[in-house]
Amino acid sequence: MNLKPHLIFCSLILSIFCSAQEQYTFTGKVTDDFTGEPLIGATVATVDDGVITDIYGVFTLQSDQEFLDLSITYIGYQSVQISVSSDQDISVVMTSSEYLLDAAVITGTKYESPLIQSVTSISVIKPDLLSDANIPSLDLALDKVPGLQIQDGQANIRGGSGYSYGAGSRVLILVDNISALQADAGRLNWNDIPIENISQVEVLKGAASVLYGSAALNGIINIRTGEAGSVPVTRLSTSYRAYGAPAVDAAHWYKDELIPYEWNISGLHKQKIGSLDMVVNGFYSRAEEVYEDAFNNRGRLSAKLKYRFTPRLTAELGATYNKTNNVSHLLWRNSSAGQYGYVNNSLSNNESQRFFVDPSLTYFDRKGNRHKVFARYFNVANTNTEMRSNTSDFYSIEYQYLTELQAIDATLTAGLTGSAVDSDSELFGDTLITARNVAAYAQMDKHFGDKLRVSIGLRSEYNLLQAPPQLGSITVPNEGRESETKTIFRAGANYQVGEYSAMRLSFGQGYRYPTITEKFISTSVGAFTIFPNVDLRSETGWSAEVGYKQGVKIGGWRGFIDFAAFISRYQDMTEFTLAFQEGGFGFSSQNIGDTEIKGLELELGGESDFFGIPIRIIGGYVFIEPRYQDFTPEIAATSTSTENILKYRTRHNAKIDIQASYRQLVGGVSYQYASEMVAIDNLFFEFNDFLELKGYLSRNSTAYHLLDCRLGVKFDHLSITLHGNNLFNLQIMRRPARLEVPRNASLRLDYSF
Repeated sequence: MNLKPHLIFCSLILSIFCSAQEQYTFTGKVTDDFTGEPLIGATVATVDDGVITDIYGVFTLQSDQEFLDLSITYIGYQSVQISVSSDQDISVVMTSSEYLLDAAVITGTKYESPLIQSVTSISVIKPDLLSDANIPSLDLALDKVPGLQIQDGQANIRGGSGYSYGAGSRVLILVDNISALQADAGRLNWNDIPIENISQVEVLKGAASVLYGSAALNGIINIRTGEAGSVPVTRLSTSYRAYGAPAVDAAHWYKDELIPYEWNISGLHKQKIGSLDMVVNGFYSRAEEVYEDAFNNRGRLSAKLKYRFTPRLTAELGATYNKTNNVSHLLWRNSSAGQYGYVNNSLSNNESQRFFVDPSLTYFDRKGNRHKVFARYFNVANTNTEMRSNTSDFYSIEYQYLTELQAIDATLTAGLTGSAVDSDSELFGDTLITARNVAAYAQMDKHFGDKLRVSIGLRSEYNLLQAPPQLGSITVPNEGRESETKTIFRAGANYQVGEYSAMRLSFGQGYRYPTITEKFISTSVGAFTIFPNVDLRSETGWSAEVGYKQGVKIGGWRGFIDFAAFISRYQDMTEFTLAFQEGGFGFSSQNIGDTEIKGLELELGGESDFFGIPIRIIGGYVFIEPRYQDFTPEIAATSTSTENILKYRTRHNAKIDIQASYRQLVGGVSYQYASEMVAIDNLFFEFNDFLELKGYLSRNSTAYHLLDCRLGVKFDHLSITLHGNNLFNLQIMRRPARLEVPRNASLRLDYSF
C-alpha cells in the first residue's frame, strides 16, 4: 500500500487546522493618571503570558484568543484589571496607591522599588500631613518620624548625633536625590526645602554612604518634589501663629508688648505646555519670635522646568533663590526671668542669600538602559555680625548608569561623582579654603525567585582639603594640605514571607570627612568661644539591623507594623564638645573615641474606615543604648553623669499622630514623648552664676510630653484649619540653656483651583 498520498493529505489537513488558529495582536499604552506620563516597566499579564511596557509606556501581546483579561501592575500604583479585544485601542490609566506598603521609594536604590522590598528601614511622609498639621518648615514634620529627632535644626537618627551647633551633620538631606547641605559647614537651611511642593519624604535609617557619600553616615532624608500633571494646578496657602505666655510668669518679657507671631504665605503653580512641564512655587514668612529681640524673616522662590525632546531624552532645570534676615541667640540669660532672653553680647544678626541651580539630562538607550547626568551650583553669601560673615561656592556633577541584567534577574546602579567647595569666611581667618571630592560607586540588587532580594554595594571616595599653612596663631599640619581615600561596603537582604510581610537584614559601612567649618571655625558667642580643630580626623563606622514588616488588612483597616533591632559603631566619632582650652571656655569639634549605639524600634502606620469615618495613624517607639566603647576616667570627668552614656541623647522616644475626618470636618491629635537627657557637658555648670543651668536641672526634668491638636473643615477648593501646639504649655529643653516655644495657636487657609 502506498502511504505517501495519505501522508500528504494528513499534512494538508493539519496545515489548514493550524492556519485556523489565528494569532491576535494586543497593543496599548500605560500612563499616570495625574501627570499623563508613560509608565516605563509596568507589567501587563494574562493567565499564560506577560510583558513589560517600553520607554513609551507601550506594550504588545500576541495571543490565539480574540478577547483577553489583562492585569496591569506597577510599583507604587493601584493594580488594574481590564477585559479587552484585539481590535480595541487599549489605554490604561493608573492611579498612585494610598497604601503605604505599596509606596515607591528610591532612596535605598536610586530607582523606584516597593517599600515592602527595602533591605533597610525607610519611613515615608505623605504631603497631606504637611498641610493638615500646618507645618511651615520640614524639620517640624520630621519630628513625627519614629527614631528621628531635630536639635537646633540638625537631624539625629537613632541617637547617631548629639548636640551640634550648625555644623557636621551625619544625616544627608537630599532634594530630588541632590544634596541640599551647605557643603563647607555640612548643615541645612530648612528654608531651602520647598515645603509647598513636596510629593513624598523618605527617611532611610542607618549608614548609606555607599550610594550617597560622606554625610550619609547616620542616614538620609530624601525630599521628592511634585511634578506637573495633565491638569494645571494652582494652590495658595496662608497661616498666622500667635504665641501665648511662658510657663514661668517671670519669663513673660513680652506681656506688655506685641504678642510674638509668625505669618506665612505660599503659592504653587504646576502646568504642562506641550512637551514642557513647568513648576513655580514660592514662600514668604515674617516672625517676631518668643526669644527676646529675635526675629526671622525669610523668602524663597523656586522653579523647575522639564522638557521632553523625545521619549528617550529629557532635560530638567531647577533653580531656587532664598533670602533670610534674622536675629538669633545661642543660650538663655538665666533660668528664671531670662528663659527667653540671651547672654550679653550673644545676639547674632544674619543676612543670608542662597542660590542654587540644578541642570540634568536623562537618556534611555535602545536597550532600555538609563543614563543620567545631573549637576549643581550652590552659592551662599552670609553677612553676619561679630566677624562671622562668609561666602562659599559649591560645584558638583554626577553620572549615573542604571541597567537591568535580565540574564541574572538583577539591577545594577553605578556612578561617578565629583564636587568642589571654595569657602572664604571671617570664621576661618578671612581666607580661602578649598575642598575637593571624587567618588565611584556601584550597587547590585538581585532577585532569587519571587521572594528573596539581595543587595550589595561598594564605594571608593577621595577627599582633598587645602588651607593656608598658617591661620593666625594656628599652624595647619602638612602645610595645609590633607588628602584621604576610603572604600566602604554594604550588603542587605529582603525575604518576602507573604504578600505584605517581609524580613530584612542589612549591614552598611559609613564614612564622614570633616567639614571646613568643623576644622577651621574660630569665633565667639557671648562668654563662649568656638575653637578650630585642625587635627580633627574623619569618622568611620558601620550599622546593622534585622527587621520585620507586617502588612495588615482587616476589614476597612490597611496598615503595617514594623519592628527593627539595630546596632551602630563609630570609630573616632566627632562631637561638638564644651571644654576649657587655651583662651578660655568654648566649644569645638572633637574626636571623642569609639562609640556604640544599639536599640529597638517599633513603627506603625495605616488608615481605616471606622463606621464610615476615615482614620489615619502614624507613629512608633524607639529605645537606644548609646555608649562609649572605652569609658575612660578622662571621658567621665567631662560629663554630668557617672554612667557610661553618650551626651545629649534620650533613651526613649515615642510619637503618634492620629487624624479622622467626617464629611467636611477633619480633626487630629499628635503626641510626643522623650525621656530624660542623662548626660551633658559638665562645664555648663561652671557658668551657673548666670546660666543657672545646674539649679534648673535639679528642679526640672529634661524629659517631656508634647501634645498638639487640630480641627478643620474642607470644601472642594478651600480648607480652613485651627491648630493648637504644646497644649499643656510645658517647658521643653532639647539642648542645654534653651527652651522650646510655649503654647501657641495658628489658623491656616488653603485654596486650590
